[in-house]
Amino acid sequence: MRNRKWMRAGMAALIAIPLALTGCGAQGGSNQAEGTASPSAGSSTAPSTVPNKNPIKLTMWGGVPPENGPQAVVDNWNKLNPDIQVEYVRFVNDDAGNLKLDTALISSQPVDMYMSYDFSLYEKRIKAGNVLDLSKFTDYNVDDKMGIGASLWKVDGKYYGVPTQKGLSFVWLNKDMLDAKGLKVPTDWSLDEFRDYANKLKGDKVWGAAQSDYYFNVPINGSMLKGSLLLTKPDGTSAFDNPLTAKALQVYSDMMFKDKSIMPHTEQITSKPALDQMFVKGETAMLFSTNQIFRTTNNVKDYPRTFKVAAAPAPKINKDQTDYLNAGGLGDVLSINPRTKNPEAAWKFIKWYSDSGMLPMAAGGRVPSSKDFPVDEAIALMFKGVENTYDIDSIKRVMFGSLPLGLSRLDKKTGIEQQVVYDKVFTQKLTPEEGAKELARVHNENLQAAKK
Repeated sequence: MRNRKWMRAGMAALIAIPLALTGCGAQGGSNQAEGTASPSAGSSTAPSTVPNKNPIKLTMWGGVPPENGPQAVVDNWNKLNPDIQVEYVRFVNDDAGNLKLDTALISSQPVDMYMSYDFSLYEKRIKAGNVLDLSKFTDYNVDDKMGIGASLWKVDGKYYGVPTQKGLSFVWLNKDMLDAKGLKVPTDWSLDEFRDYANKLKGDKVWGAAQSDYYFNVPINGSMLKGSLLLTKPDGTSAFDNPLTAKALQVYSDMMFKDKSIMPHTEQITSKPALDQMFVKGETAMLFSTNQIFRTTNNVKDYPRTFKVAAAPAPKINKDQTDYLNAGGLGDVLSINPRTKNPEAAWKFIKWYSDSGMLPMAAGGRVPSSKDFPVDEAIALMFKGVENTYDIDSIKRVMFGSLPLGLSRLDKKTGIEQQVVYDKVFTQKLTPEEGAKELARVHNENLQAAKK
């Protein structure tokens, strides 16, 4: 969150949460790659004593750095399964990294399983014949395990991957500041209430709320997702030109220019503040973000704090909205390369990973989507050593609760171009009503271009 480019691109798909660090490539060979991942010390999984001189070798590609959970995952699996050994290969989840993965999928490089973090890339891989149709496996009901949000990853009525984690945006709160003002941790609120909280919580050198550019999208898109994943009207045209969009832009404008409870847009562009650090330093009472902030709030050594952190769901535009969906949905879709020589072994790993194996990923805030996942164990791992610095009940309610989730399929080009519209609204070059019309205009242009 340290620069404007990251703010705009880092969350182009709400469910693309892994942060891009320097990646590592695969090391030649075939799908039966030589060499296995070495077990990590301190794993809680007891190793098997059954020897196997010729184990099946699988390679899994993912966008998360190995030290942030994936290596511990495969180490645990390898101890339990001497007959199927998995190696983890990291690719950076950006354009270059995804191109590297796509190239590997059609070459001789070993890719048996891999993660997709963006629906458009996932669909493109399916159409290119680079994803195995999972309907051949009948021993795992994805809809039942993951809930209704999983169906958004169906293509032509079929699953080509298992969405393994919940990705949602929510509001982090400095609970000590709320307590001092007599404010409760919200469980269901509107943008007007969000504005009211920010206004009451602001103080000398303390902003009431902070957020990057992306989060203007959350209440706006969430109000339209029930109608269409593409955010369109029944006639196929853009749905952005509506009173709710205009109201959301008006509330944020009022927070910047009337209340002065949130940093003005131009100041944020100029100063490029590290918003996560602002929050842990007590320079903002609320922060609209995602689970990525765990990396900062859990790091009390480098970012010491004395207050408790709580969580609230993303605010709706109007509190009485019954069809509001929390933008984000399920993500981290784990698929099988149809060219693998061992699809059954890969499927066995995916089922284990989804229901219990991804537990080491929880330490970085990745919320498992399977209903059979040991939630209490995940929470214990997320907050290990810092349990007393969080309002656990509120975070459990938001991150592991039953909030209705939706996955936007708005194209990236429109998303990027709409940020320019936000720039104009929040520098008062356009009124909120004009901004809503402009958001729809750029969306309609791209919708028409896609038909050609």
